[in-house]
Amino acid sequence: MILMARWFGSSGIRGSFDKISPNFSMKLGIAVGRTFKSSKPAFIASDIRATSDILKSSFMSGFSSVSGTIINIGLCPTPVISYISSSRKNTLGIMITASHNPPSNNGFKFFFNGGECGENFEAKVENFLQDELNRYSKDKMLLQSWKNVGISKYEKITSYISAYTSYILRKIVIRNQDRKVILDCANNVPNLVSPQVLKRYGFEVSTMNETLDASFPGRPSEPTSENLTALKKRVIEENADIGIAHDGDGDRFALIDERGNFIHSTTIINFFVNHLNYSNPDKKKIMLTSDCTSQAFEIAEKNGAETIVSRIGRNREFVNDRNILFLAEPNKLLFPEFGKWIDGLYPVLKFLKLSDSREISKILKPFSKQKILRKAFNVKDEDKRHVKNIMSSLPDLWSKRISNISSIDGIKLFFSDKSRLLIRFSGTEPKIKFYIESDSEKKNRDILSELKDILNLNTTGIDC
Repeated sequence: MILMARWFGSSGIRGSFDKISPNFSMKLGIAVGRTFKSSKPAFIASDIRATSDILKSSFMSGFSSVSGTIINIGLCPTPVISYISSSRKNTLGIMITASHNPPSNNGFKFFFNGGECGENFEAKVENFLQDELNRYSKDKMLLQSWKNVGISKYEKITSYISAYTSYILRKIVIRNQDRKVILDCANNVPNLVSPQVLKRYGFEVSTMNETLDASFPGRPSEPTSENLTALKKRVIEENADIGIAHDGDGDRFALIDERGNFIHSTTIINFFVNHLNYSNPDKKKIMLTSDCTSQAFEIAEKNGAETIVSRIGRNREFVNDRNILFLAEPNKLLFPEFGKWIDGLYPVLKFLKLSDSREISKILKPFSKQKILRKAFNVKDEDKRHVKNIMSSLPDLWSKRISNISSIDGIKLFFSDKSRLLIRFSGTEPKIKFYIESDSEKKNRDILSELKDILNLNTTGIDC
């Protein structure tokens, strides 16, 4: 039986430094070490966050005190540590990052054989972690004999980044590129990989926020429309063909078209679902999270694919199903032909290949049939119960307007006019999120306005 997680959210463990502290990190290292027993070394890396080094040292101490060797490879994007765990059989990869969260936060992601570790792994770690926290309060620890402790050592990242880069270059071929790209790597570790790879393909690359800086001076780490104002401007000013932005650890991306318009992540998913190779009758499954648009499901059905809906952040539970062709969550795309991990660079390259030097705005216009509004609002922990009660009352309050309800992830309301509303609490931050889809921006704004009144939300919220 899988226990409800106390520390794990929808994408690893994240939090502020007072919660994800060196003490917590050491205990987590012990818990993970007790969960993962192997003669093969584990690999650990981090992004540029200010607390990464101390958390890494603490984790490595805890891990090696009860388990085997752990190798610190320094700074790299999350997909590189995913690739390492994939290229070496039965290898654990640990990434210290809070992804798109603020610079004051940090956290951990875990990978095994390329895929992000699932709920069974998380449940075991949770149980061992609780044991360690209880023991700590009694000043007792379970350690191996001094003869059997693992080794903590450091290796330069250069060869691993080179291997990851070579892997990408083998996996996708793009020829005759004369397009200009503006690349925003958010003052973080994607700068170590993405500019070099795009240049290897022959793109003219102009970078911004290319300096590694733990304070994220260029922009917030999450690549939302609001946060990419400067990138939009640069695309227009430099007459570029496309703008590309990563999040802090490089497993997510956003695109700006040649007119300086932000491209919604659901539009990109619709595009890819339309361009998948459906010729193999044994690969007809597509995993979509509950916040994907109705158009994605319609395109998949038109091509004879079976669509399966998963909770946000839980597509990774299905990566070993060989019949799956594509797994998609807005901002997080997984292509099984490439690997079992979410990668922020491979989908960009695949999109550039498929777009074939045509204007991005024209290519994507058919895939934005529905209008999308996604907003997040801060919610204190003590207010969650009250908000949940109000959420549960919405089906009755709007009964005459609703044709169907889904509880796969939070609550999703299907309106009789084909509008859709998903409401859920974030799995990584203290926020409630609204995902609204309809045939007009006005309808979306009206639904959001109603929700804000019902839930007594006084701020404008932020894009998500």
